[in-house]
Amino acid sequence: MGNTTVYVYRGFMELEEIKNGIPDSIPCPKELGLLVNWVQQNGYPISGYFELRADDGDTMFYWFGFRDVETKLGQFGAGPDGSLYCFWDNGMGNYPIVHMGSEGNELKILASNFVDFLRLLAIGYDEIGFDDLSKPPVEDCSNVTFQNWVTEEFGVSIPSVGSVITEPAQSANPDFEKWVDAVSEKYS
Repeated sequence: MGNTTVYVYRGFMELEEIKNGIPDSIPCPKELGLLVNWVQQNGYPISGYFELRADDGDTMFYWFGFRDVETKLGQFGAGPDGSLYCFWDNGMGNYPIVHMGSEGNELKILASNFVDFLRLLAIGYDEIGFDDLSKPPVEDCSNVTFQNWVTEEFGVSIPSVGSVITEPAQSANPDFEKWVDAVSEKYS
């Protein structure tokens, strides 16, 4: 018997629940609604341990320890350890997808847009916020049904490594970690 991955079912999120946790200043991409519909029809796992999860109104407070950031971050997902997947309002009119580790670590720009984030998910990493994205997944946690949906729905390809998506996104948005440090320092 090979390795068996156990996924904890936490229930399906409704798009309105997720939208309610995203500030009005951050536009909710239509692709997020399509993903919510896909999950409602196909269930989990999407890919790896990623799950859709809405901000409960206190998520950013508990992550940062203060409330001044709610207008700049919009959570839409989480990892099994409580890591957050968010849209970040970088002040330049675009909203890259970021990962914020549950322990205040692994601050990363993952994708420039939501379609690229879906492509990244489809590669099959178990935890995209922590895995080495310059290499193929160590343990393939891909979902072929999800991969097919991403390629057919959006007319895109799925690369073999995540750095194809993350490196350009990080180059275009280099200041996320600096921004987190600056707002955190302001309140320390």
